Amino acid sequence: MLKSVMFINKFFNIIIALAFCFLTLNPAVSSGSDNIGDYDLDEILKKVEDANSRLKTMAADIKYSRVITLLDSEEVSVGFLQFKKPKLINVNFFPPRNEINVIDGSYIWIYHIKEKQVEKYEMSGDSDSPQGVDIFELGYDYTVEKVKANYEITLLDVISTEEETLFHLELIPKETFDSEYDRTLLWIKEGLWLPVQYQLFESDGEIINTIQLTHIEINTEISDNEFVLNIPDDVEIIEPFK
Repeated sequence: MLKSVMFINKFFNIIIALAFCFLTLNPAVSSGSDNIGDYDLDEILKKVEDANSRLKTMAADIKYSRVITLLDSEEVSVGFLQFKKPKLINVNFFPPRNEINVIDGSYIWIYHIKEKQVEKYEMSGDSDSPQGVDIFELGYDYTVEKVKANYEITLLDVISTEEETLFHLELIPKETFDSEYDRTLLWIKEGLWLPVQYQLFESDGEIINTIQLTHIEINTEISDNEFVLNIPDDVEIIEPFK
């Protein structure tokens, strides 16, 4: 049971990062008068909002790392991700993690391939749901008013190379907002106008979750069947919270 809950927490580090990607950001959310380079924060957020409104599907390679500084440990997983609005996600991690994770809008399915076991969790806000499940709603049902009330957003830097320009944003939860994360960093790619990298800080920065997306494809045709987990007959399905 403990292992399952720990995995759900780590898995939803990815989900919350994706949620930030699909936040309906509004220029009114900005704080201060940040203006670095050719765009100020208001303009960047408006372009993110416009890109989000056009986004229907996304596919990308994903690299997820979790660093615990006190233990000097790092866990790295790589794979691919598929997303389809409003709430369909497929995250397939290659070995050694060797897991398929599907959110079909109603349930979370975590398929441990080597162990021939699937964990199934209902997506609900009930107290007996695994910790972090309700976080999935962030970014889909979150309103601009809640973002304004809960976060301070700052443009930290503009990183330009021959290949791309990235806008480095910081989101800090306000004291009135109880967040699992002390700080969130986003790197927004010019032209794409969606995040390509995220960092989420827990426990006063002692735990750092980093998500990198590469080879991003936007609005390609993705069948709903990609978000249906096909379970072999010899695989056990368990529902830890039932």
